[in-house]
Amino acid sequence: MNNKWHMQQPTAEQVEQTRRVERALANELNLLAKEGVPVACILTGLGVTIADLITTQADASAVAPWFEKQAAMVRELQSDAGRLN
Repeated sequence: MNNKWHMQQPTAEQVEQTRRVERALANELNLLAKEGVPVACILTGLGVTIADLITTQADASAVAPWFEKQAAMVRELQSDAGRLN
């Protein structure tokens, strides 16, 4: 993978760009759900799209490690949230 996928500390601009992407995707995903598209289809379509983006930016071998890193981050965030309750 190239260095685009290995950001350590995001800049303020990158944080704002991330928020912009999050809002846009959330709006579209919520619209699909309101239209009756099953959540499983939405999540699968999203996962395939992410995999395609990673493949075009890096290569297919980068897909699984990216998802593994995201899973580790979510597990860490969930355990942090549990400690805060």
